[in-house]
Amino acid sequence: MEQTARITGGLRQGLAAWTRWGWLLGVGFLLVTLVSRIPFRSETLFAWDSANYAFALEHYNVAFHQPQPPGYPLYVASARLFYALGFDANTSYVILSLIASGFAVWCLYLLAWRLYDIQTAVVSALLLATSSNFWSHGEVAYPYAFLALFSTLVLLLLTETKLGTRNLIIPAALVLGLGAGFRPDLLLFLLPLWVYAWWGRSLRSLGAGFGVLLVVVLAWAIPTVQLSGGWEAYLRTSTEHYGFWAGQSSGLMGYLKSVLDNTRTLATVLYNGVGLALLPIIYFLGRYFSPQQVVRDARTRLILLWIAVPFVFYMVIFIGNPGYVLSFLPGLLIYAALAVRGLARDCEQAYRFLMTQRGMVTTAITPHRVSLGITLVLVAIIAVSNSLLFFFASGAGRYQEIRQIDETLTKQVRYIALNHSPDDTLVIAFDRSHQLEYYLQDYSFHLLFDPGDPRYWESRREFTIPEGITQVILPDLGRNTSDRTEQIVEIGLGPGVSLFVAHVKPGDTLIHGYQYASVRPAPEGEV
Repeated sequence: MEQTARITGGLRQGLAAWTRWGWLLGVGFLLVTLVSRIPFRSETLFAWDSANYAFALEHYNVAFHQPQPPGYPLYVASARLFYALGFDANTSYVILSLIASGFAVWCLYLLAWRLYDIQTAVVSALLLATSSNFWSHGEVAYPYAFLALFSTLVLLLLTETKLGTRNLIIPAALVLGLGAGFRPDLLLFLLPLWVYAWWGRSLRSLGAGFGVLLVVVLAWAIPTVQLSGGWEAYLRTSTEHYGFWAGQSSGLMGYLKSVLDNTRTLATVLYNGVGLALLPIIYFLGRYFSPQQVVRDARTRLILLWIAVPFVFYMVIFIGNPGYVLSFLPGLLIYAALAVRGLARDCEQAYRFLMTQRGMVTTAITPHRVSLGITLVLVAIIAVSNSLLFFFASGAGRYQEIRQIDETLTKQVRYIALNHSPDDTLVIAFDRSHQLEYYLQDYSFHLLFDPGDPRYWESRREFTIPEGITQVILPDLGRNTSDRTEQIVEIGLGPGVSLFVAHVKPGDTLIHGYQYASVRPAPEGEV
């Protein structure tokens, strides 16, 4: 009995020590993720929507797309805290992205540990931290890292409710309501999971949870509508906004091509998120998500629901940005971690079979060491290749694009501000138009072309130069396909950076469109 007590006591002490080290390891993942992002963060507003968020810090009004619908009120409010401390708009939002990235990795580590074991937790956290897509959105003024953070945190609470001994359905509702203030689409994606986790518990807890969720959502939704000119203005702006995007790519509008385009985009974006982990993901798919596995294992059902709801939405309705998939990427990477370990175990079994068949016995390379070694090698290959993908591959949101946008905006803004007065200068731009508007708020702006035009690449607009304007700046014309370029000069600002300047006079007509600009002089005697 005394010996048994000593053994039991030793096991408990060992488990407690391992648990402490496990928590410290999770905090380590959080800190390493944060620190690894800081040197590579963007210095300027990354995209059109980033400028919307920046303008919202000065005057919040969804009717003016400051920011765009549905409003992201808690995201803007959180950035205001840093903005009030003296940080510029871009840095304020990038700080939020850094924080969300670090805590998303930490929450995923805790969730995978709670669902499976610490080995799965380590692999999952490492795969998310090095994901090219996830890394990209931790460096720029975008709210998508909060999709990963809040979806993982809500799942952590729902897992304890469904599989543990505590009913955390109300705290989960609170976190979901707060998360929706950063990314309202979380309500659509996580509410089915919230109901599933509640299933089998009292109606009282369901009602209390819905009550908490409603109160939290109304707490940020009502001010959002009020600050946007009231319900009528907010609804009109939102309807126009979603109608524009749905009209382009909604599968529900009956366009099979739209669904196929969405599916193709989703596949590309997912590869950007998982990298070479796609191979074990495909390899293990039929085993982890087999009907019998889904029926008998609540953990599989949680992961499946987490992935399936947003996946189907993006496929048949709309996917507009690579960051959208961060709503379910953490769940997919838990499965990817299990798939890597499953592949390693299969290799271990193959090794056992070969050793038995040949009558070989070795203590130097045990089957367990084979499994562990293959797991380590696979995870290292995936993590390194994903990191290299972020740093050296071209593509949306990767490091090369972040640096290119920083360099281009910095040089163009400096050149325009130093060499052209806002009193006699008009800026016509598209790709970086809104960022330039934010940095050059005293200047007048027009759009280079209308992206809503089904054949925008061949459409042309005519603009009569008004009194007082003598120069037109075209920062992102790219290349001019017009055969009448006498009055339009390209100005080089450094390697890979330039802009076009048109010298005009009142009454001239500027004809412009996608990669096109020319000037038709005013008729003689007319001004």
